[in-house]
Amino acid sequence: MPSDENLYGVDLNLLVVLRTLLETRSVTKTAQQSGMSQPAVSRALARLRELFGDALLVKAGTVMRPTARGSQLLEPVQKALAGVADVLAARPAFDPARSERVFRIATTDYGATVILPRLAGLIGAEAPKASVEIVPVGGQTFKDLGETNVDLALYSDNPVPPHLHTRDLFRETFACLLRAGHPALGGAERGRLTLADYVAASHILVSIVGGGPGTVDNALALIGRSRHIAVRIPYFATAALVAASSDLVLTIPRRAAENFSDDSRLRVVEPPLELPNFGYRMVWHERVHAEPDHAWLRRQILRAVRLEETT
Repeated sequence: MPSDENLYGVDLNLLVVLRTLLETRSVTKTAQQSGMSQPAVSRALARLRELFGDALLVKAGTVMRPTARGSQLLEPVQKALAGVADVLAARPAFDPARSERVFRIATTDYGATVILPRLAGLIGAEAPKASVEIVPVGGQTFKDLGETNVDLALYSDNPVPPHLHTRDLFRETFACLLRAGHPALGGAERGRLTLADYVAASHILVSIVGGGPGTVDNALALIGRSRHIAVRIPYFATAALVAASSDLVLTIPRRAAENFSDDSRLRVVEPPLELPNFGYRMVWHERVHAEPDHAWLRRQILRAVRLEETT
């Protein structure tokens, strides 16, 4: 029998013929069941005898009888072909109600704040035994999507590697969070800060991946203005807590600002200048694109976003 290294040279169709021969003990019946001609079955038996170094089936009067080696082969050949059939079987359907799947999603706390609350409710209702694990977005996230570390990422419309799949979720604008009683609120006009008060204040900058200028700083530079960054932090929720207990101004994506405004210590106001909006989307790798459980997760995220937009 060939070693594993030589399996590439074996026609596995021969094993189907061998199983049928050992079960029927007849070249004629094997030909009928397989749709082969009797000469083709006889040639296959000759190749099998050469492959195994044994006659496998021999004439005994008017019938064929398996040799001792042939008898030993029937059960393992049946099991081997059953295993091959399992490999080739259709992908099983995903049953959320029975799944104990752990979905790993890479996101900032912004994505977790605006999507996870409703997503957790949807998953809990349809897949009560499944769970979601949030991991931080970082320099390895796109690589992790191609391995088994992360199932999906929530990410802005900044460039991603071209081999990744993306689906837009929504467009996002910016708003400012200030503590209730902040001096700049007194000069706000129709819920919008004045540019003078805005640049006079000190600010919090949420910076996820580095220390470069933010969207606001780039917009201010275009009109010849700048601001003082007093605190630079990678967490939106912590930044909101700092704003609630200081005179620092926090400018962040509107959905997050509105979620944090449930805190009675905070007020949401409009920034004093036009800031570019941006897209937010989910990102995943080709390796999971056709998997039913991953497709289900993506549908739940889309549902969570639609729920958020209608409330």
